Amino acid sequence: MLSNETMKFSDREIVEKGSKALIKELGYAGFLRFIRQIESSGKEDYLSIQEDIYKDMSLDDVFEKASNTWSNIK
Repeated sequence: MLSNETMKFSDREIVEKGSKALIKELGYAGFLRFIRQIESSGKEDYLSIQEDIYKDMSLDDVFEKASNTWSNIK
């Protein structure tokens, strides 16, 4: 539900309004927990994690594991 109405706000106003909405819905403690989660999620080095996960696997191994996972979900 995007509209041109939201474009009238500056980035600062969007952050202020979003923060107020989160505080209203979650309370101050919940708001701070949310912010902590958002800030920490961007600090992970995905490429290092990916290298660790797939270190000793061939492309065929990765494909087979993914296929098995997806077939178990359905």
